[in-house]
Amino acid sequence: MAFLMGGCTVPLAQPSASPTTLPAAVPGLDLPAQQLPVTWSSLHLSGQLVYLAGSQQNANPDVTLESLDLASGIITPLFTAAPPGWIYGASVSPDEKLVVLSYATPKAFAALYALPMDGSGPPSLLLPPPTNLDQFTEPVWSVDGRYIYYVHVNFGQLSGKQKLPAYEIERMAYPGGAPERLLANAYWPRISPDGSRMVYVSQNPNDGSNQLFTANADGSNPKQIKLSGPAVFSIIDAPVFLPDGKTILFSAPAPALSSAPDWMDWLLGVQPASAHNVISEWWSVPMTGGTPSQLTHIQSPSLYGCVSPNGEQVASFSGNGIFVMQPDGSGLSMIVKDVGGIAGTVDWIR
Repeated sequence: MAFLMGGCTVPLAQPSASPTTLPAAVPGLDLPAQQLPVTWSSLHLSGQLVYLAGSQQNANPDVTLESLDLASGIITPLFTAAPPGWIYGASVSPDEKLVVLSYATPKAFAALYALPMDGSGPPSLLLPPPTNLDQFTEPVWSVDGRYIYYVHVNFGQLSGKQKLPAYEIERMAYPGGAPERLLANAYWPRISPDGSRMVYVSQNPNDGSNQLFTANADGSNPKQIKLSGPAVFSIIDAPVFLPDGKTILFSAPAPALSSAPDWMDWLLGVQPASAHNVISEWWSVPMTGGTPSQLTHIQSPSLYGCVSPNGEQVASFSGNGIFVMQPDGSGLSMIVKDVGGIAGTVDWIR
């Protein structure tokens, strides 16, 4: 179903290159490695991208967590969800030893799991939802690795004229901490580079409209980022701090394409926010507010970004593939052409 909701495909340019020999299967893993032509070699990128990708091998699509070595082009599969299970999001710990997954098994709603980054074992359950009307999604680590932030979605008490589920941003101390509620009617938490602030999306429970907010890392002192100018955004997604710690990158449809979620999204179980499947662009705005700047013209669904370890580039997951760009949106280059049209996440590690 996520494939059907992935939106239209708009090609992003990628230079051609001669194929190289595929490496052998990775020892200890059931899935073979692959190798992409390093068509981005002129960018001198280093580190690894850890991201989700979908494939239609059987009647039900598979979702795999993969790692791409940017120097060699080798893709290493880390874990595949058993169909019809699904991985909704993944976040690599600051020490790069563990991945926290929002993972729905074939028999249960999305819970939080921990997966060894080296593929040495299967996911282990970190935090199960309290009832079968709850799920946990959008996990991210704190900068110091002491907390896992996530979104608690409850479908038991639908509110507003659109009958929207309840969203709360929570966190748990790692390891072994108890859930701590931070913010109501909120999702998409991301932490600032210095670890002091959180940016997130606040949702009006009556009509589903979105606003950008920041708060302290513990959820205190929330402040709206007031957007000015001619563009009006009823849908805002996947905000993240840019390297300067003062500018917010966020995804939103061009104003002419913006629309509120409808009941079909909730019926089909589309993850928050449903806008994540809407054709969108990257925008930036100062944390203090102001007129957003449109950085891209790519018309792509499912945008989710992360900053490179050196702070010089932004990697963007999209339903059309994974690309990198400068923080101002320039120099856009495709890295992974095909992620199966799904919504997903990407992390850039050393």
